[in-house]
Formats: sequence, C-alpha cells, structure tokens
Amino acid sequence: MAQPDVDRRALHSVLKEFGLDRFHIEYNVYFSNHLLHAVVALDQLGASEARLTDYAQRLSEELDAAHAAGDDMSGEDWRTVLGRRERFPDLCRFFRGEVARRGRRGAVSHYLPQLMDGAIACSAFHPIIHLGYGLLAESERDIGDGLAYVVFEHRAPADRAADASIQQRMNGADSPVPAWASSLQEPVAKGLLSHPVCSLVLRARQDVRLQRLLPLLRDLVDVHGLEKLAAETGFGLFSNRLFLIQDNAIALINDLLDASGLFASVTGDAQLTELYQAVQQGALLVYASTAEADDFFLLHGVTASLALAQVLPLLPGFDERLGAVRTFCRDLLTAYVLRDMPALVQWTPTESDLPSWQDIRERTVADRDEHLIKLVFSCQRMEQEFGERLFGHEVYRAVAAYKSGLRPWPRMDQ
Repeated sequence: MAQPDVDRRALHSVLKEFGLDRFHIEYNVYFSNHLLHAVVALDQLGASEARLTDYAQRLSEELDAAHAAGDDMSGEDWRTVLGRRERFPDLCRFFRGEVARRGRRGAVSHYLPQLMDGAIACSAFHPIIHLGYGLLAESERDIGDGLAYVVFEHRAPADRAADASIQQRMNGADSPVPAWASSLQEPVAKGLLSHPVCSLVLRARQDVRLQRLLPLLRDLVDVHGLEKLAAETGFGLFSNRLFLIQDNAIALINDLLDASGLFASVTGDAQLTELYQAVQQGALLVYASTAEADDFFLLHGVTASLALAQVLPLLPGFDERLGAVRTFCRDLLTAYVLRDMPALVQWTPTESDLPSWQDIRERTVADRDEHLIKLVFSCQRMEQEFGERLFGHEVYRAVAAYKSGLRPWPRMDQ
C-alpha cells in the first residue's frame, strides 16, 4: 500500500542535527545507536517536531561522539575495511557520495547484492534496520550511512571455517542437550502456530544437532562472562553466538529452510511478495509466541523485517530479491537458535477490550523505550499493509497493546 506524501523537512532537520556527523554508530563498545530508528518511528506514529527534537536530545546523551574522519575513499577502497569495524566516518562519506551520484535506487541496487549474505543478522540486525529506516525517512544521508553500517559490521557465514570439536559435539550421540529436550514432544501446529514460519521454528527446535549446540552457546557466557567476552572479541553476546552458529551450523539451518517448502512455489515477484508478507507476519508471531514474552532479539527480527521490506523494491532483479528474502529467513531462524530455541506456545488475543490505535500511539510516543517505539510502529504498518486480522484475530493491535503496557501479555497455554 502506497503511503501518502508528507512533508519530511522537520524529520530531516532533526536527523541531520543529531546524525552520525556528531555521534558514532555504536556506544559502550558494541551497543547500536538507535536514534535514527526511533525518531523515524516516532514521526510515523504522529509525534510532533518538538517531541522528535526532545527525544533525540535525550537519547543523544547516551551516545559516543563521532570518530575522527580519515582519508577519502574511492572505487573499491571500502572492501579493504569490510567487516573490520574501522573507518566508519570515511565509509559514511563514501556511501553518501555514492547515493548522491547514483541515486537511492542505484546505490542500493549496486552495492547491497554484493553484501547481502552478511548484511542482515550482523550486529543484531541493526545495519539493515538503519538502511531501511533511512529509506523510510527518504533521507539520502541516512541511506548512505546505512550502507556504510552494513560494510562496517558485515560478516558472512563463509568468513571462517567450522570448528572440528564443535562439529563433533553436534554429531555425538552422548553430547549434552538442554533439560527440556528430553521430554520434548512432536509439536501440534494449530491456531497462530500453524503459520509456516512458526512451523519452521518448531521443526528446528526438534533437531537434536541444534539442541546439542545450545550448551556451547551458554558456555560463551558461563566460561567467559559478558564483560570479558566483549573485551576479548569487541562484540556483544548476540554477535559471538551468531558467529558460533554461522561457523558450525549454517548448512543445517539451510537444510531446514529447504525442507520447509517456503520457497518451493516462488517463481516470480507476485509469489515473492506474498511470501514476504507471510515472512513478516511470521517474524511477529515468533516474537509474540515465545513462552517468556517479549524476547529482545526476536523483537529485532520484527523491526528488521519491516526495514528489509523497504529495501527489496530497490534490488536489481527477481533473483536478488529472492536471495534477500531467503537470507532473512535463514538469519531469523539463526536468531531463534541463538536465543536458545525458546518454546512457542498457543495464545489468542483478547480483543473485546483492546485499546484503540490512538491510545496505543499516544502511550508509545510519550515513552523513552526505542524498542517499544519501533515495535509499535512495525505493528501499525503491518496492519495498514496487510489488513486488520491475521488468522481471524487482531494480532497487530494486540501485540502493540501488550508491548506498550496498556494490556498484560496473555497467559500462555503450554
């Protein structure tokens, strides 16, 4: 659904004032700068210019100052720092220039297909979110910065070899598994969990090789500790777990994706559009259906799905768009494994007393939590794009009401 033309001058003014010329893309070593994402989502939810400015000012107080710029980049210079988390201001300057020279579509269609394999899950989905929200804002500066962020954090699954000892653990019959795995029953896909993306996730939870991988993921914290792990690697828990899975289980993840049949009948853009709508809905249902509600990283899968929806039309052809959707599905499943494969449980929205979208927006716009703001915006946008109901229920408004605190998360029936 096309969005109406709007005056974005106030939004662009705030984004420029508090942009990446003043503040670094990360702070406190590995936390992502969410200012662009939150301000764009607030704007989409109807916040005033004064609220955008006040929010940006408050959030900017947590951020690190921009790093010093170095020499100009040209040609293929960006490849020399691919995934090395170096020279971010220089990358921004280069890709802003490329957006100005090639246009938004030209820059995204030229560079992103070269990067897609390592562009989505890296840094907990934040680079692709940054790029998508730059497109939502129609801000050429922030689109260039989004491409720079993808290069800065890029990390494709083939970047390192598998660890033989981990492979042995995954394939060893005597290797430990989580306690819940010993009593795991075959899942019954019904209600909201009959969605094909939920079915894919439930099948992954049954795979004993992935079950054997989970104790190794926990060892990253138990053995090293979060602060030591960050100091040793320069990355947070999400990225270190992501690297372990990508290095050692990416073939298994791809096999599960092939067996799902999600892509079996996708032969053109009409089927791909229909599939990606289902993928966005599935990302929301996986997030909303975990036994321990409101998983922080699965929430990022939802906001990343909206961001990628902005990117897909700019990719040069069907094969590139199909590859991007498949990569997103692969990385969403990887994120689910990374989060210890939590149980998905049946739930049904209680619709009789759901607050109105107006009440949800007012509550959200007044809040400081950037993840709440992005999640509610994503739910609102999905309902606008896909219709009010999913499987006969007002899922989008219900999840927004739960996340905003206007209604409690429903009781989950195991």
